[in-house]
Amino acid sequence: MDPKALVEAALFVADRPLAPAELAQGLGLPEHAVLRALAALAEDLEGDERGLELGQEGGGYVLRVKAELAERVRAFAPHQDLAEPVLRTLAVIAARAPVSQAEVVRIRGQRAYAHIKELVARGFVRAEDQGPTKVLTVTEDLLRYFGVASLEELRRALEVPSSEGQSVAG
Repeated sequence: MDPKALVEAALFVADRPLAPAELAQGLGLPEHAVLRALAALAEDLEGDERGLELGQEGGGYVLRVKAELAERVRAFAPHQDLAEPVLRTLAVIAARAPVSQAEVVRIRGQRAYAHIKELVARGFVRAEDQGPTKVLTVTEDLLRYFGVASLEELRRALEVPSSEGQSVAG
């Protein structure tokens, strides 16, 4: 079996970035063969006639839709996007994490309870009981979703000035 085909198939079915060492172990290939296969796959996907690209996220590799095509194909993956109100709640959590659920609800209103429940179900937020409330933190799955390596990098991305001259993270 062609190593490039094996690596491509593994990345296609994976729900997270895969490191070369992990690919090598899981596929029973030497790591140098995986690295060659990744380079060949990246080269194959470079052309305009291809809809996917090989990306690096969090120390691993992923197959993803090219950015310029994402909007055109979004309708075929409706459950992968977050609704704007849920995204706003997520921004508050990411900007202030770790943050109490009570604080998020104070900022975002009662509907934040449902948003938090959805974010926990999707694996983007972890909620740990602490007395009468929960403490919310973001997960590695969230960082992968946004293609960032750390919470600090995500927070920097959130530092977009609002109309009042404050940042979202403010």
